[in-house]
Order: sequence, then structure tokens, then C-alpha cells
Amino acid sequence: MQAARAILGSALVYSFANAFTAAVPILLLPLLTRILSPADYGLVAMFGLLVQLLGAITGLSVHGAVGMRYFERESLDFPRYVASALCVLAVSSVVVLVAVLALMPLLEELFGLPRFWLIIGVFASAANFVTQIQLSIWQSARRPVRFASLRIGQAVLDLAATLILVLGLAMAWEGRTGAIAAAAVLTGLAAAVALRSSGWARLPIDRAYMANAVRFGAPLVPHALGGLLVASIDRLMITNVLDVANAGIYFVAVQIGLVINLATDAFNRAFAPWLIESLKTASAQRDRLIVRATYGCFALLLAGGLVVGLLAPYALDVAVGPQFRAAGELVIYIAIGQAFGGMYYLVTNYVFFAGRTGRLALVSVSAGLLNVALSYFLLTRYGLVGAGIAFVAAQMLLFAGTFALAATSHPMPWLSAFRSPSPTSPQP
Repeated sequence: MQAARAILGSALVYSFANAFTAAVPILLLPLLTRILSPADYGLVAMFGLLVQLLGAITGLSVHGAVGMRYFERESLDFPRYVASALCVLAVSSVVVLVAVLALMPLLEELFGLPRFWLIIGVFASAANFVTQIQLSIWQSARRPVRFASLRIGQAVLDLAATLILVLGLAMAWEGRTGAIAAAAVLTGLAAAVALRSSGWARLPIDRAYMANAVRFGAPLVPHALGGLLVASIDRLMITNVLDVANAGIYFVAVQIGLVINLATDAFNRAFAPWLIESLKTASAQRDRLIVRATYGCFALLLAGGLVVGLLAPYALDVAVGPQFRAAGELVIYIAIGQAFGGMYYLVTNYVFFAGRTGRLALVSVSAGLLNVALSYFLLTRYGLVGAGIAFVAAQMLLFAGTFALAATSHPMPWLSAFRSPSPTSPQP
């Protein structure tokens, strides 16, 4: 009971941080959709996608290793491990920057962004990674208030910079992308200071720790890229199959649908550390309760997706400019897809616990490639609605594949959780 209250309390803090973070782009919608054209808003979406794609490579996903090694801090020099992970970030970021410079003409055509913003995207993605390392530590240490303060701080910087650059300096889409980049860099600097001043990071680095972090994180790079193929590649497909203005309209629907994703993320950040520690000891009764709660969350997510999707068109009639109201019919697909994405979050913890990240990458890449193929096929026939349908299908495949992998990675009573235990069964 005490553990349940602790998880609920932490989840509320994470929920508040996520709600505030999600509220910033939603609060800006009435303003930006009346100042920016759909094409301008599409460029904002392309910059956000660029930062996400680069972020999947910079750092080689070693922030996940930092979060997991926190639970082993008694048997290793954890501050040196964190410093070594930051060194991996520095080296990989330089490699990514060189690759972006070498592929500049192709990336300009693909994303529709000027060269300057492609370079800025590298620095923003690297800064976000520093922030992720500090957030991973605070999540594992069960310090939700500090976690929330950093997330909210970045959201406040994003909001303030947007108002100054877009309204005050009339910089249009460059103002919005500049605000996103500035907030990322300033928050990354704050996270770096916190890591150093709190003693979480300490030199010298250790090559063995670097190798350990890379062994954990490198298999997650294909997984992260596969996840982006599922969650975000539709915007790039829309830009290149239709045009950047349609990507802007679709991006409005994505921002509304993210409400489901953020709610699940908040719960999972509170639930995952407790679950990982619980899985280290056997308890049949606790496992049954976990599975029952998980199935309950599945039902809530699907119901929430339906509610958001059905109510969104009425809200968008008021919230956005007339050029963007076509996004209303797309939200139902985004919201249902995000519900399946939330269900994926709840089962992926078992795969991380078992260390089967390579197989998880196979599942996510498969779902991502399906999304690419379906998006192209359906976009050419049904327009933006086709992209929404492809998104739902890809999220369903990602969840189903990960659920199957979780069931084989760490056995849980997925089929017997609601049965009463036999009187002769040994009690935990």
C-alpha cells in the first residue's frame, strides 16, 4: 500500500510536469496558427523532427545505461560512469556534426530547412541528451520534484523565447525554431551544472565505463530510430509526398494527440523504477497485481484516446486559425495511435530489465518500416487521413511485438492474473 501511494504521488508530480510541458505548444496554437502559415508551421515541425532524429544518434542512447547503472551504484564508481557517458556524447556529437555537413545538400532537400538550422539542430539534440542524462538519474533516484523542475524550466524558456522572437521581433517560423533550440541549449547547460555540482559526474573518465555504456546504448540506436519511424516519420513523408503546408496541418493534430503520450510517460516514469526493483525478487501475488493494473491501464488508454479524438474537432474550431481546422479529423487516428504507444511503454520495461535491447530494436525497426511503406501507399491515395491510418497500424504492431517480447523476456502471469491462486499453491 505504501509503495502504491509513493508511485501515485510521484506519478502526480510527473503528470504535472508533463502537463505543463504539453501545455506550452497547445497554448501557443491559437497564436502561432494565426500568425504562421501552414507552410511555416510545417517548417517548425521539420525542425522538431530533425532534432529528434539526430537525438537518436547523438550520445548513442547511453542515457538509458546511466539510468540502469544507478541501481548498481554500490558496485561501481557511478559519478565516473556518468562522466564517461558524457564523453560518449561529445565524441558522437562531433561525428554527427561532420555527417550533417557532408550530407548537407540531401538534408536540405529532405527537410526543407536552410543549412543554418540543420547545424543548429545538432547542437540542440546534444543539449537535450545532457538533459536526458540528468533526468534519467533523478527518475531512477525517485526525485520527481527535481525532475519536474528541469522539465518545467525548459518549457518556460521555450514559451518566453517564442513570445519574444515571434511576437516581439516578428521572426515568424525562425522565431519558433530559435526558441526551441535556445530552450534546449540553456536547459542542457543547467543540467550539466547540476550534474557537476551535485556530484553525479566526476572526472577522470573510464574507458571501460564508456565501453559498457556503449554496449548497453548502441543496440538501442536502431530501436530509437525505429521508434521515430513509427512516431514521427509521417511528417517527413507528408512533406515529400504532399508538401510542407500539409505537414503543418498534420503537426497540429499530432500536438493534440500527444496528450495521451504525456499522460502515460508520467505514470511510467514513476512506475518503472519501482517495477525494476520489484522484479529482482519473486512474488507471485505482486506479479498478479501488476498485471491486473497493467490491463486496467490498457483500457484507460484506449478510452482516453477515443475521448480525445472525438472531442478534438470541436476544440480545434475555436483553438486554431481557419487554415488549420482540417487537423480536427486527424486527431482520432493520432490519439488512438498514441494510446497503443502508451501500452507499449508499459510492457517495454520488462525487456529493458532482461537486457534484450537488440530484439527490441528489431521490433521497433519492423514497425517503423511498416509505417514508412504504409504512409507512402496511403498518402498517395487518401491524403493526410492515410498518414493517420498508417500511424495507428504501426503503433499497434510496435505494441504487439514488444508485448510478445516482454512475455518471453521475463515471465509474468499475463494469462492467469485474474484467476484465483490454487489453495495448494505456495504463497509468496
